[in-house]
Amino acid sequence: MPNVTIEGPIDLRQIVIRRPEMFLRDPDGIKRVSEYYINTDCSKLLLEALVIEPGKKQQFFFQVCKKPDGAMIRLEPISNVEKTPGVKRLMGQIAFAIRSLFPGSRYGKTNIAEFLPDNQGVVNSSRGNGKKLRAVA
Repeated sequence: MPNVTIEGPIDLRQIVIRRPEMFLRDPDGIKRVSEYYINTDCSKLLLEALVIEPGKKQQFFFQVCKKPDGAMIRLEPISNVEKTPGVKRLMGQIAFAIRSLFPGSRYGKTNIAEFLPDNQGVVNSSRGNGKKLRAVA
């Protein structure tokens, strides 16, 4: 399952308050986050997502879980969504937007490094080859 870990001080309430840009329009379709839902103890955030690609429209949720040393972004476990390049690309945009909100944060483990708009400093990626990866814009 695709996921991205962001290491550093992350406050999920600030994501809801500041609502960073999570929208992509490209030749392959439209990808966006429309709504934000946070639980009462501010440890989990659900992001309502829409990905429209040629011949396919998917509505689902991303889950952002607070961790002691940061946060993890993944598909909501009960979502039945096809893990297309568009879904992974939107997840990369979400990770980039969240990391941009919190100076000093950085990408941690991920298995979608090639879908992060700015993947400088990605450590422990599933590629495991230690090479610097090119960002997909």
